Formats: sequence, C-alpha cells, structure tokens
Amino acid sequence: MVARNLWHISVLPVLLFTSASSQSQSTKGALHPAEKLILIPLDDRPAATQFSQMIGRIAGAEIELPPSDLLGKFTRPGNPDGILNWLAGKDLSQYSAVVVSTDMIAYGGLIASRTNSVGYDLAIQRLRCLQKIRRSAKGTRFYAFSAIMRLAPTATKRNSAWRMSLARYSTLRERYLREADRTVEGELDRLELKIPAGEIDEYLDTRARDHKVQEELVRMNSGGVFDYLILGQDDAQPHGPHVFETNRLREMVHNLRIESKVYFCEGIDQHASVLISRALLAESHWAPRVRIMYADERGKYKIANFESTGVEQSLRDQLLASGAKPAPHALDFDYSLYVNTPEPGKAAFQAFVDSLKSEIDQGFPVAVADINLGKIGTGDPALFKNLRDNSRATKLLSYAGWNTAGNTMGTAIPAANVYLLSRRRGTEPLEREIAQHAFLLHRLVDDFEYHRFTRPQAYAMIDANPRACREETYGVEMAEVSAFVKDDIERRLDETFREQLLGKRFFAGPRQYVFTGLSNVQVCLPWPRAYEVKIGFQLDAVEVPASLSNAEKKPSSWLGSL
Repeated sequence: MVARNLWHISVLPVLLFTSASSQSQSTKGALHPAEKLILIPLDDRPAATQFSQMIGRIAGAEIELPPSDLLGKFTRPGNPDGILNWLAGKDLSQYSAVVVSTDMIAYGGLIASRTNSVGYDLAIQRLRCLQKIRRSAKGTRFYAFSAIMRLAPTATKRNSAWRMSLARYSTLRERYLREADRTVEGELDRLELKIPAGEIDEYLDTRARDHKVQEELVRMNSGGVFDYLILGQDDAQPHGPHVFETNRLREMVHNLRIESKVYFCEGIDQHASVLISRALLAESHWAPRVRIMYADERGKYKIANFESTGVEQSLRDQLLASGAKPAPHALDFDYSLYVNTPEPGKAAFQAFVDSLKSEIDQGFPVAVADINLGKIGTGDPALFKNLRDNSRATKLLSYAGWNTAGNTMGTAIPAANVYLLSRRRGTEPLEREIAQHAFLLHRLVDDFEYHRFTRPQAYAMIDANPRACREETYGVEMAEVSAFVKDDIERRLDETFREQLLGKRFFAGPRQYVFTGLSNVQVCLPWPRAYEVKIGFQLDAVEVPASLSNAEKKPSSWLGSL
C-alpha cells in the first residue's frame, strides 16, 4: 500500500514537468524567469557562501555576494560599513530577497561576534543602517539570521591551552548562578587559575553584548524590519549560559506575538542555505511536505553532539525554517528524508538501510541526512557504502553529513526543497539537472571523502610539525598541507565522479544527456587550517544523439524521467 501510494505521488509531477520542459525547448518565455537574491554571509567559508550559491543554482537563481575583500578572513573581521555601502548602492527592486547575517553587519562576521572589539552602540548603529536600507526597498523580502554565542571561543593558536577550560568555566558558572549549585565552587576556582587574567571578563562582556543586540533584533523584527529571523544556536550543550539567553529571547518573542516571524534553530553555518530555501519557496507560494524516516526511533530523542535540543525538535526546526513542513501523514508527502540518527541499533539500522535502498532503487524521491557523525563530525561509513553501491548516492534529491546534526539537516533539506521547486516552476531542465548532480557530487567528496580521509591525514601532517598547529598554521608548513589537500581531493573527486556519474545518462525534459567529465577543478584551504576545504568544478554533459536515445526505453524512475 505504501509503495503504491508513493508511485502515485511520483508519477504525477513527472507528467507535469515533462510537459513544462518540452515547452522550454521551443520557447524560453515558458521558463520561470531567472531570480536574483543577495546573500550577506557569516564569513567567506564555503559553508557560508558556496553551498547557498550551489543550491540557488539548482533553481536557476543567482545568489550574489558582496565583494570578497569586504568579508574578512578567519580572525580578520569583515567590513560592515563597506558592505552596507555596497548594499545601499544596489537597486534592490531587481532582487526578490536579501538574506543577511546580522553578525556580519553588526561585528564583521561570526568570529568577530565572539570578541568584544565592537561595542553595543556601534553594532546597533550598523543595524539601524540596515533597517533604513530595508525600508527603502519595500518590494524586496529581507531574511536575517544571528548566532547565539557558543560556549567556547574561536579556536586559535593563542587560546589553545585554555579555550576549553573557559567553555567549561562558563557552563559551571551558570550552574552556580542559576541553580545555586555550590558543589562546583572548587572546580570553578581551579579553572579560573588556568585562564589568563582578563579573558573571563572579556568573554562574559561579549556574551552580554551579543545577547543585548539580539534582544534589539527581536524588537526590530516586531516592527517589521525582517520578514523572518532565525536565532541559531552555535555549538553548545544542553546546559550553559545560552539556555538562559534563549529562554529570555523566546519570552520576548512570545510577549511581542511574533512567533511566526522569529525562529530558534540549532547550528549557524547552514542558515544561509536554510533561508535561501525559504526565500525561493515563499516566492513561489509552495511548501513541500516531508516524510521523516529515522534510522532508529529512539535516536530522535537523543541530543546530538554540539546541540542543546533533541534530534526530533532540531529537525522540525530546520524543516519549518526552510519553508517546508512535516507531512501530515505517512501517505501524503513530496519527498522522504532519511535521517541516520546517532548510534542506531544494529537491527533498526539494517531495516532503515533496506528501506532506503528499496526506495532509491525504485526511483522514489529521497533525501539523506546522516547525523550519525560521532565526535569528529564525519558521516557513517556503513551508510555511505550502501549509497555508493549501484550509484545510489547520485539518485538522491540531496545528501549531507558534516560537522553537526543542525549543519547536516540544514543542508540536505534546502537542497531537496529547491530541486523539487525548480521542477514545479519550470527552471531550464538541463541547467537544473547538472546543478543538482554537481551539488550531490560536491557533498559526497566534501562531507565524506574530505572529513573522513583527507582531513585526518592533513591533521597528522600538522601534528608532526612543531611549527604548525591545528588551530592555525602559516608559511611553508601551511603550503605543504595545502598542496597535500589539493592533490588528495582532486584525486578523490575524480574517482568519485568516475564511479558515480561518468557515462551515466539522464533526461532533462524530453532530451537525454550523458555525463562526460569534470573541468575547471579548483581545490584550496580557505582559512589557515585544515578544518574545511573549498572545492570548485564544472560538471560536463553532452546530449545523446536522438538515434541512440530513442533506441533505449526511457527510464520509468521518478528521477530518470525528468
């Protein structure tokens, strides 16, 4: 009964979009016009910029960024005033939406938001400038996101010896103050001795400033400055000062009656992608219905590493913030999201994998979020093997498995949403298919190959060199690590492409194409560390001659018949 209903769901859109794609071959006027959005990101890392641009490209949307020299790099802050001037000079009537990191506008980015170098008054002054720009662009939607400060300061060489002691101190101090737990006094005293003079006060002042700014953001939103605001919880735990801060902000939102315009989510790096999805869906007045499949039902009650709420709540938050919604019941949905929960039981995991493989092999619409990431934030090899077999991974709507549960779910969901949206609204079919497969390939290599294999080897190189450290490395030492990463990822990208896509045929509208190669491959470490990598490439395909294409039976699968 379930499979029969799934087939009913999958066939109907295929007929509709084959028709729309056929029209697009003869008259460009039938296509949805190219959409333009502006993204003012957290910083210049790929997760904050490139991912959103690749997701937007699936729907034929151009995601425009400020000039790169205004975004800063690592501990060098961005230029908020330069970005505001750049934004003020834009004709925003040409853009459907602006997605903006308020941390970039107020402080110069995420890393700068964890330091006290910008005072409250200057931060608010900059946000008032943003408010003025927004009010002059009445036809353009503004979506904003802000990070609730994480427990630990940014990892640098300077603070490597005491950074985690400060995070622990912050958590215990909250217990002492809020819960009157005097049993922690001794450990607080010991931790304080490990932390350099002045650092605790600097940290507490920064937290207080950030929270005060976010209170003002909530007030601004009650006045209609933003169409939607996400307050994202950066790396955290179930206990700590962020809990009080979040509860206070929630209380404000409730009292101002703006629950529909302010949302609280785990994570922060993924929220540009989440809001790009929301903006595109809102423009088309469509909300995909998502059926959730957990690897282990018990897993949805667990709290994933670096998060403060359970998996089920975290997932629901990401889903709603993206503009999608949970399916009302198990037989009425637009796609299935398979979530590999932390440490699933053996039998439950096997049933999960069997169901996942069956749906993929039958061509049903499926996305995968692998949040069984462990402490090092890399995907589950057992799941990944099943996805690589028979090229299943490249038959998905989307895949993600990196860093944290929130980061992962907030990447897989937007990519799936936007792909289905692009089919509904008549995006040029060949561009859509290439863009979607490019992002899948990107995730397979970045999320799994890099973090599972390349990054540990890069860390081993750094650890073996007394002049280098994981937090930040420069000069000859960094050049050696960068060269290794470039060579290793270029090889892994080529191998994954050849295994998963080379020679594979696909339909875009009524025409058949085949993937032929990769070009313009570029790999680098964007910051002076090996924690993340930037991978760029062009995915090449050519049309299959009609005589060869017609000689084969057109695939009946959901993805094969696009």
